[in-house]
Order: sequence, then structure tokens, then C-alpha cells
Amino acid sequence: MRKHPPPLLSVFTLFLTLLSCAQPADTLRIYEQEKVMMGTVMKIKAVAKGEAEEKTQEAFGAAFREISELESELSEWQPASPVSEVNRKAGIERVKIPEAVVTVTEKALDIADVTDGAFDVTFKPIGRLWNVKERASPPPPDSIRAALSQVDYRQIELDTLRNTLFLKKQGMEIGFGGIAKGYAAYRAGEVLEGYGINNYIINAGGDLYVKGKKGDRRWTSGIKDPDTRQKKPLLAFSVVKPCSIATSGDYESYFIHEGTRYHHIIDLKTGYPARGVKSVTVFSEDPSKADAYATALFILGHEKALRIVEQDPSLAFILIDNKGTIYKSPNIGEFIEEL
Repeated sequence: MRKHPPPLLSVFTLFLTLLSCAQPADTLRIYEQEKVMMGTVMKIKAVAKGEAEEKTQEAFGAAFREISELESELSEWQPASPVSEVNRKAGIERVKIPEAVVTVTEKALDIADVTDGAFDVTFKPIGRLWNVKERASPPPPDSIRAALSQVDYRQIELDTLRNTLFLKKQGMEIGFGGIAKGYAAYRAGEVLEGYGINNYIINAGGDLYVKGKKGDRRWTSGIKDPDTRQKKPLLAFSVVKPCSIATSGDYESYFIHEGTRYHHIIDLKTGYPARGVKSVTVFSEDPSKADAYATALFILGHEKALRIVEQDPSLAFILIDNKGTIYKSPNIGEFIEEL
């Protein structure tokens, strides 16, 4: 499971019009704004007419406020958040939660069922133990066993009628780091569309939520080579229909001990970093699904990923295994066109 650091304290904001102000007012322009939120850089890029700059700024402000509100509800790093209260009261009592936490928990539990726990929001004890940014060697096996004893999504009790959440075992903790950014991107997109902005990209720390076009051209993106630091993508593509694009890779955060790379994506069946895959990019119209399944399919590997997509064609993937072989789900052409 992925683990995200606490939100950064500083906030940087940038608003750009990428065409000259001398252009006619009805000329399409690309506007961009970014802020540090949810422990990463959240960027919004939108296409609008030059005369719409003020309205676009207003829309961006509203979208970032939406993300900020969701962060205050979904973050386990903020002590006052409902999620933090759920963790403090694990094994003790049920906690009243807002609708956003209900929705994200429901999505997380559905994906946990489909992936047989490869995606599990109760991962936090093992994720904290494997904090690869601060480790130089693997944790002791007994510490891994102890942490895994606190990981089990089936011990989550969600009451959607009373809007309560309860962790049945003391010491359990949940963290929405592997799904919350995607959900926040979706909600921010709804805000933009409420302002009449239908052509945009929301970049949530590298995971993209893409809608519409930039003028008469499709939005484009690519998949990096996990073995190099080159900026040129290993595979470039244009986005055919509205979708989210999320990638998990073993090159994102890791340490090397005695010649072995230990990365941050933990296989919860073993308690150790998942093996056999270098990166997975998942495509879905639902950004929270793309976010979560990128983690799960990295752990499960190519064959199990294919079976999941057969059952749920609203997902597609491109997977690179540890031998450098590229696998694509049969439905990938419904989401992208390679360039």
C-alpha cells in the first residue's frame, strides 16, 4: 500500500495564461494554478476563452477550497479530522463521520473485496513500519508480523444509515492516502464543471483526471521508463475519453539494502514490498478507482489484473514487469490512443 507524508506547511500558488494577452478576448487560453495540498502538489489546468480569466480564477479558487475541505475530513495526518478520531477510538466506540468519509470508505471496501485485500485502507501500521524514506534496512520479521496483525479491512464496520465508522480491534488505523487524492480530483472536477469549465486536467501529485480537449486537440500524456530518469516517456498517448490516469511504481520511493531494492508498495499478504512489477498505470473514469487500483494491480501482477479488468471493463491498465515486458489490457484503446 502507498503511504503519503503529512501535508506540507508551505503553499505555492501560480496562475498562468499561456497565450499572449494581446490575443483577441475570444481566443482559447490555457490557465493553470497549483497549490500544495493533501501532502502533494495539486495542479489544475483548464482551457477557457481569454475573456473568462476572472471566472476561471474564481472556479479554481472554489475547486481548491473543495479539496481543502475534503483534506480536513479524510486526512489521517490532521489530528482534528474524523479519520484521526476513528483511529483513536479503534476498538472502543463508533465515530460519526461526514458523507465524504462514508463514500470513500464504501469505495475502499468494494475495491478491497475485489482485490482480496491487495488494497486495504487499514494498512497504516505496516506502512508506518516500512517508512522507506527513513529506513536503511528492512524491519525485523517479528515487527512485521505484529504490524500485519492490525491490518484487516474486514474489521471495518461502516454504518451507512447512521454514518458511523468503527474499527473493531484496538491498535488498528486507517489511511486514505491511496484513494483520497482521486476522490478529491473528482469532486474538484465537479466544481469546475459547475462554473462551465469542461476542458481541464487535474494533476493530483502525478495522477491525472482528464476531461474534454485543449481546443481541437486531445490532451496528451505518457508513461515514464521505470529504469531511467529520462524525461521522454517510454510510451506517449492522447486521451480518447474522460478518464483518470494513476501510476504506481517501485522507483517512486525506496532504499537499497545488501543489493536489494525495498520500495514503498507493500504486499499485505507477506508484509514485504511487492515483487515482479516495476510500474502499473491504471485508467478509469472514476479517479478514486484509478488511484486505488494502481496500488492493487502492482501487487497482484499481470494475470490477476487481467481477470479484474474482465470483470470490470471500466478499468484498463498498462503494466511493466520486472523484466521490462509491457502488458496492456485488451480494452486500453477505449481510453487512449498511442502516439
